[in-house]
Amino acid sequence: MKITYELLQEKGACTDGLEWFKDNFPEGCKLCEETIAKIDDAPTEFVWWFYNNVQQDKRLYKLCGVNRSNCVNWSYGVNRSNGVNRSNGVNRSNGVSWSYGVNRSNGVSWSNGVSWSNGVSWSNGVNESYGVNRSNGVNGSYGVNWSYGILNSYGVDNALFLADKPRTYSIFGKEVDERRFCKVRDELYNKLNGWKPTFNNIKALYIKSGSDWKLTPIQDAEELSIKDAWSGMPMEAVEYVKSLPEFDAEMFTKITGIEVE
Repeated sequence: MKITYELLQEKGACTDGLEWFKDNFPEGCKLCEETIAKIDDAPTEFVWWFYNNVQQDKRLYKLCGVNRSNCVNWSYGVNRSNGVNRSNGVNRSNGVSWSYGVNRSNGVSWSNGVSWSNGVSWSNGVNESYGVNRSNGVNGSYGVNWSYGILNSYGVDNALFLADKPRTYSIFGKEVDERRFCKVRDELYNKLNGWKPTFNNIKALYIKSGSDWKLTPIQDAEELSIKDAWSGMPMEAVEYVKSLPEFDAEMFTKITGIEVE
């Protein structure tokens, strides 16, 4: 099939994409090895648009950092994974959509920082849930660990088939009311300024590769120790936590690896 300016226009290519094609292929082209070599510096979003709307050729994968993977769409830095859509930094995972930093997980959608989990959707953790580890069938729940069949519950550990466990509030294990908790939380988040611990090196690999997912060696992804994951916590936030009347130095160090006086 010959690819022409008119064909791309008919398929709905954007103005920038059409101009790029006209500058590089004024007479049109066919998708061959020579053409692929020539478009090595093409914007990745142009390549994915072409793949999804004109010709699905797996040879285009290598232009977007895809390695040993199948059925990949609008994604970057994908390694040994299948069925990946609009996602970045995906390693040894299947059925991943609109997600980031996913490792050894299956059925992940709209989620970030998911590891060793299955059936994850619209979450930072698992299916409308947060902080989920090695658990399956979790829905509308928070802080779930090593559990199965959990619905509308909070703070669940080693439980099978549990529903409607109520939320409680605590700071360093000391129970507080909702007002106190919200006040401390909001101030802490303000001092964190968006920072959060990272338990794998995918982000570091991404930055080291010039913040370009297609150049990021996702196959080199590995887990980080607790101390390394928390090492970048802003000092202002650390000092604020230490000032709390509920502060427990031993517990803080155990959680973060950060030594405090």
